Amino acid sequence: MTVYENMLLLEERVKKASAYMTRLRAENESLKRDIKLITSHNEELQAYVDNYKEDEKRIAQSIETSLESLNEIGLDNIDLNVPDLEIAEAFSSIGGDAVDIPEFTDLEIDQ
Repeated sequence: MTVYENMLLLEERVKKASAYMTRLRAENESLKRDIKLITSHNEELQAYVDNYKEDEKRIAQSIETSLESLNEIGLDNIDLNVPDLEIAEAFSSIGGDAVDIPEFTDLEIDQ
């Protein structure tokens, strides 16, 4: 190979290397944007998880407080043979079709 041919080959390799570096820089910028997006999304999800955990604690505390209130009322001595409770129990049990629920069209509305 002549010196001129070697120079042309070197020039071609430099152009290819430059094009490759340009492509890598563009991919790097794209990946940086993706990382920012993923990081932002992860922070948003973490906020949702933190809120969920906090809400879960509040709900548990509310249930505990409600149960304590029910214990203070003393529902342990309630008579469970009351007809209304039997109807409610029959309605809430599986297949409890025994109670006829009126249709909205059957109800008279006072105006």
